[in-house]
Amino acid sequence: MKRYATIRFRSLLALLLLTATLQVQAQVKAERSVSKKVVVAPKRALKETGPVIKTLPGNQTPPSQQPSTPPNPSTQPPPPTQPQGQPTVPSKERRGAANIPFFLTSQIDADREFNAPDVLHVFNTVYRDANMQAGYYYFLPASYNLSWTAGTGKYDFNATYSAANANGRGETTVTAILKPKTGSRELKFVRELVEGNIKGKPEASYGVTDLIAMPMAQAPEIAFSNLGQFGVESKDISIRAPSDLMDPIYISFTTGRIDDLMGMFFNNIGLYGDVIVYPAGEGMPASIRIPFNLKIDDAGTFGRFELLPENWRTGWQNKTDFPVVLTHFNVLKKEPTGNFKIYTWQTGDPEVPEQARVKFDASRVPTWIDQDAGVVKMWMDYTVKPCVACNNTVKEKIIKGTSGSRVRNIDVTILTPLEFTAGQMLKVRIRSFQADPNGLSKADLPTLTITKDNTTLSGGQLFVPDGASPDFEYMLQVFMPDGTRYESDQWKKASDLDIVVGTSQVKEMISHFK
Repeated sequence: MKRYATIRFRSLLALLLLTATLQVQAQVKAERSVSKKVVVAPKRALKETGPVIKTLPGNQTPPSQQPSTPPNPSTQPPPPTQPQGQPTVPSKERRGAANIPFFLTSQIDADREFNAPDVLHVFNTVYRDANMQAGYYYFLPASYNLSWTAGTGKYDFNATYSAANANGRGETTVTAILKPKTGSRELKFVRELVEGNIKGKPEASYGVTDLIAMPMAQAPEIAFSNLGQFGVESKDISIRAPSDLMDPIYISFTTGRIDDLMGMFFNNIGLYGDVIVYPAGEGMPASIRIPFNLKIDDAGTFGRFELLPENWRTGWQNKTDFPVVLTHFNVLKKEPTGNFKIYTWQTGDPEVPEQARVKFDASRVPTWIDQDAGVVKMWMDYTVKPCVACNNTVKEKIIKGTSGSRVRNIDVTILTPLEFTAGQMLKVRIRSFQADPNGLSKADLPTLTITKDNTTLSGGQLFVPDGASPDFEYMLQVFMPDGTRYESDQWKKASDLDIVVGTSQVKEMISHFK
């Protein structure tokens, strides 16, 4: 049976009322946000200065990017000498980027505050060609994120385990592809922003010939901010940096602490850092840092949830592997003045389960959303909700063992063994031939340490051959406040991936508590 969420919008002028029907019916009202200016407040690690929209002069250079002698945007070299009696023909030859910036979001107004990356997938700053008459402008991606395909649900991320060694599980090789999310539709919109930005300036006479990814004086560098804490040395990292900023970044490294690292990819800050770009051009900054983030359950991975004016009323499906909370409904419209405005409605924060469909009851939504040719795009803001079961689903997609094996996750549920034993701490040890990706030796999974009752933990992954059943064994150790240890009389064999530790299991496995 399909799960549904019905969303109904209403606002003060054209009311947007949102109702979400998931497991039970809930009626949620939404009000238009208080009118505010858009503030370009960069997210963590975004190294571009964030101006305030509508108050920023169009040609102001961020202090961190000012050359020692800023060029004059209106000063151009004299045109080539023409034969006497013939009209002067402007040179359209491209000379490369110059540190003459224009700020895209100065052309956008909004109902509420936005971060520039919430609206654009390119840096807020674009740079003009050194030859004003050429009409070329240079852009950079706003960020690089883990590549994910909505149609297939595929992540460009793999963790491949090697064979176990004498100390247990062997090392793991992690490979990932990071991409910018800038597409042709986005660049068309960026071009319109540039055209509006140069209006009334000397550049307007020459228009916008094309937008070009920033050329580089040398290959970019990749700087990790938190990879070192997982014992990964620089010699173990392989990176294929892009020669064109629109190309993907390929990252590969080896670690012996994959379980700790997996905790970073899920429900944490992720693996992050910067792509250090060395732009080529006249007076350009020595370097510009573009942030990247490798995180599974993140809006940066899944991208913007866009809707199409012609068919958005038919519904929308959450194609991610995680539940999401929809927070705002946004419409970007080009006004008759030529500027752009974002109209925003609060949605009441309905939660939409993974793979569930949303049906919009939008009888009161203003009809101009569907009919106005000025509508550039529509999208929904959202947050990704943590979900342990969802994490396990994704791990089965991205974790690889030997050929012909499937990754299966063990869950350990702790009831009240500490209360029953009056113990200070409980440890659960698990081992199996299936803990070795190659199945050649019996390997130990990371020991679980429990200090409180009524909790659920991940016991690790097994590599179960196709056609086979899980096969492992586990034991319990109870530590008393005085340091005395009581442990299982023997290892207990199991094939059920859900281990439950309660009073009966303690009595059965540890004779001291019978």
